[in-house]
Amino acid sequence: MADDDAQRCDEPGELSEPRAEFDMEFVDWLPGGRAVIPVESQGRFTWLVVRGHVSEQARQEFVRELQHIVGRGLWRQDWPAGAD
Repeated sequence: MADDDAQRCDEPGELSEPRAEFDMEFVDWLPGGRAVIPVESQGRFTWLVVRGHVSEQARQEFVRELQHIVGRGLWRQDWPAGAD
């Protein structure tokens, strides 16, 4: 995902306050031969992906699905206010 594709998810017609943030970061290598690993930190959920293992079409579909899940309130990140 391009750096500018970080998502603060809301769908039209849903609450205007973002309930989750996620992005995708491409890396050269992940342990255990994995192609994708989710990493959660205070205020952000990042999918680490080995370069060349996710096509542009798959990335777009993944983003749409995450936007739907978050936009419908099925995934919430409840970190304390002021999380960095």
